[in-house]
Amino acid sequence: MGSGSSSRVKKISTTHDQHTSPVRNLSLYQFHRVIKSTIVEIHSHFLNPTGAISSVLSDIIQPESYEFELLIYGCSHSDAASITSQLQYVIENIIYEVSGIMPTQGLLGTNFKSSGIYELIREGNTFPDGYFLQCEIDRLQFDQKCRVVYIGDGEAFMLLVGMYITRGLITTLLLKPVEYRLVAPQRFSGLAESNLRVVATIFLYIVRQVTVIRGKAPMQIPRELQRFVYPDEEMRPVYGRLAKAIKYGEVLIKNAHTNTAEGMGS
Repeated sequence: MGSGSSSRVKKISTTHDQHTSPVRNLSLYQFHRVIKSTIVEIHSHFLNPTGAISSVLSDIIQPESYEFELLIYGCSHSDAASITSQLQYVIENIIYEVSGIMPTQGLLGTNFKSSGIYELIREGNTFPDGYFLQCEIDRLQFDQKCRVVYIGDGEAFMLLVGMYITRGLITTLLLKPVEYRLVAPQRFSGLAESNLRVVATIFLYIVRQVTVIRGKAPMQIPRELQRFVYPDEEMRPVYGRLAKAIKYGEVLIKNAHTNTAEGMGS
């Protein structure tokens, strides 16, 4: 799940290379290792068996779990109320935990120049092929050597959310739960798959809402992910039922970004 080598990258003049590109402390190989290490570190938090995220996700993939898909295709009023309550609990608890580690220290910190997150949002990096979704590429600028340049506050925020939520949660744990050890193959049922897919779609919606860059159109569902998540037209009733939880998530993520930005400036 990624943009792959066929992604369209708009390159800008080499003038930026000659006059304003920062000197990089990390080689291309080192930077790519930092990205992998950062995702591993994020997953170590999310998959911690005593942590809230692991517990919440485990609850929704059991044989007796509520079937979230019923909110899309129809169910009784009482069932809809119970399922909505469960989904609110899932979204609010996961987003709370995610926002809690965003401005943390060590590899995931921004107030240490050796951290992976600090490196992620610096200008002049060449990201691995396939790292970005096309809709992210459309919101970034690249020089003639495919290095990311002109990273403003909006672009930095998109890169952070892209690491913690899009890659740390949606395209890995939620959409590839067996590969990323969220669930054992023998326990991965159709109910587990559809429930995780609904949660992934909701988190992708939150990402799209919070990462709008000034002057840019809101992000649509990335074409690379369209076959893995539910379309907006089917999810609109679900988004409406979860409006408070979604707004809560947006506020927490933005607040975490504010703390992160302050860490960068310290």
